[in-house]
Amino acid sequence: MTSKRPKAPFAVAPRRLNVPLAWSKTAAKPVSRAITYRNNTRKAMQVRLKVNLRDRSGRAVPAALARLSTTSLIVQAGREAGAELELRRDGTKPGAYHGTVQVSSAAGEPLGSTAVSVDLQAPVPAPAAAVGSVTASANSIVADLASPGIPDLTRRYPLTYRNTGSKPVTLRLAADMNGPGGEPTPAPAALLQVPGQVTVPARGTAKVTLTFRGAKIPHGRYLGALVATGTDGTTKVTTTLVADVGREKYSVAVNLLDRDGAVPTQPTWVYAWSVSDGGRWMREVVNGRDVFELPPGTYDITTAITTGAGETLINHRVTVDDWDLDLRMDAREGRPVELSPQGIGVPGEIEAWYDTPWYSFNAVGPEGSVFAVWHGPDEVKENVGFQVTGWGKRDATGGPGAAYILRRRFDGRIPSATVWHPSPDELSVTRNHFRSVNLSGSGELKVTGGLVDEMRLKVTLPQTVTTYIEPGLVYSRELGYGIEYGKWAEIADYRIEAQRGERDDVWNGAVLAPGAFAENKPYRGSNGQLSVSAYDQYTDASGRTGSMDRTANAFTLTADGQTIGTGTGQLYATLPPESKRYTLTWNRTAHPEIARFSTAITTEWSFESHHIEWQSQILPLHLLRLAVPGLDDANTAAPGSSTQIPVKVEPVAGLPAPEITSMSVETSADDGKTWEAASAAEEGGDWTATVTNPDAPGFVSLRIKAADADGNTVSQTFIRAYGVRA
Repeated sequence: MTSKRPKAPFAVAPRRLNVPLAWSKTAAKPVSRAITYRNNTRKAMQVRLKVNLRDRSGRAVPAALARLSTTSLIVQAGREAGAELELRRDGTKPGAYHGTVQVSSAAGEPLGSTAVSVDLQAPVPAPAAAVGSVTASANSIVADLASPGIPDLTRRYPLTYRNTGSKPVTLRLAADMNGPGGEPTPAPAALLQVPGQVTVPARGTAKVTLTFRGAKIPHGRYLGALVATGTDGTTKVTTTLVADVGREKYSVAVNLLDRDGAVPTQPTWVYAWSVSDGGRWMREVVNGRDVFELPPGTYDITTAITTGAGETLINHRVTVDDWDLDLRMDAREGRPVELSPQGIGVPGEIEAWYDTPWYSFNAVGPEGSVFAVWHGPDEVKENVGFQVTGWGKRDATGGPGAAYILRRRFDGRIPSATVWHPSPDELSVTRNHFRSVNLSGSGELKVTGGLVDEMRLKVTLPQTVTTYIEPGLVYSRELGYGIEYGKWAEIADYRIEAQRGERDDVWNGAVLAPGAFAENKPYRGSNGQLSVSAYDQYTDASGRTGSMDRTANAFTLTADGQTIGTGTGQLYATLPPESKRYTLTWNRTAHPEIARFSTAITTEWSFESHHIEWQSQILPLHLLRLAVPGLDDANTAAPGSSTQIPVKVEPVAGLPAPEITSMSVETSADDGKTWEAASAAEEGGDWTATVTNPDAPGFVSLRIKAADADGNTVSQTFIRAYGVRA
């Protein structure tokens, strides 16, 4: 996977060019460097040459900086041919530039390259003439901190001051350096250390030492001056300072091939990530080959190569030490990445990731089109992992639907197998029975979880959609139904942790009831203010919460036969301090173009309340919850059948469950115009209403009143609670 550059049928020399150049403000003669190409085959070869240089930020530099004497050569069999790389010293700002001279066959096949580093050095300003009797042993000091292999190099330079006068002179020393690359920003303070002052005796000398340190200093050329100012007010000596901070670097060439074995037809980004500190280098590879210049260390070289509709995720873990490297990033080596349940026949999508503390890199596509390549140790100490998410859906407009989200993660290793097809008994399998409560008869299911932001399925109601979820994955389901904006309803389960096994979930099962007061509890404040708020939320028989557009809510509060307050959606009323029995009525009407069941709900509470000093009171406005058994997916019962309905009382949050002492039940087959008594029985504290359904198709309305041991009552009337089928 990594190697010293091998001998090849086609050779390039040199493989590396390091060219220091003195920048010129005016036009100057270019500097040339020769590159030789040798053909070791038995046939003449026509080759193409291309130069590509970039600055420190990865931006392409002006073409005027580097130009080839030719862009095409014919290299005879067993012979050599050459080209000149001309580098201009003017027309481009000073700085460090890196890149390659690439050579390829006439058909575009990469044959090799020469890594090029150009250090266009900013001019060193001339020092000012000395003033006074003191001179320095050097007009300028150039510190070379760029020796290969010693990135933390420290250099010390002596500087001697000579005094020709008859009196000693004390010099205050101050150094000022900017950079790198001619930039006006101050250099790091750690780059240079100088003494604060020195005294030069009369007709004598004094020596100081300048210490340059390149450790942890950004690479580049730093310019400045050391100014020695005499305390006598007449002496001044300037010494120009230059510090070249560099680091050992090696060439890592990447050669890209897609799954057809061809050079990718579109530009492909390749990234080099330092395993030790997360440093990043990147190249947009245009013709299948480019070269990174990297300091010693361990790197992940990562890319995703597109072939047709799919992608191949490729990662090479390499160690850069004492050799240049050639990497062939070949998509044909990719193993297929698949993640879908067995036997459900649902086409899906795949998103595969290489994941580290520093970055994540992914490939996405239809299952069967995503592949992965890993070159490196299977077990790695660093927190490197491989993860894959698979998801797919089948709409439920022509029959039962299905959706799945599977996700696997492998921390600290890259898996040897990248194909997983778990059987349903390994997963969380939920049969979601979406009952018909929608006059339009259609809806949309949204499933999210893991890395899947949104997966939408069209649903014809009633219908069943089975979800297959990886155990432990947190996911959400949301069913929307209605006609259009403003005439829409939805019901959802949010952030459910998938549990292994099978289950059935019934959605929108009758009876649909008002949602709980939740956070905005009904209360009487210490100031005597009563506050009750209603929202568009509703609760189905399973306790799942939904909402419906344009639900109308009206409140009326009475006491002693007098109306104390009314409100639409909210009710605020000031209560007298003495104890009274109050009756609160909540009339709730569903949108007639959406709702098929629970089209109107009337809830009436009777309770006593009085003022308590400095204390707010939660009001006992409990709600009834009814789950009608034996209904089909249209929420209808068989005509003439007998239905036993468990009746639960849901207390207001913060209050204990009331002890129900009596219950009455009535039914209506004409939407509440007439009512007939039904029976209710209690056993072990649980209440059950027994209802005889009409013989004719239509709807059953319910009116149930419950009284508790404290004398409070709640009565709820559900118009069209459920249906009776033909």
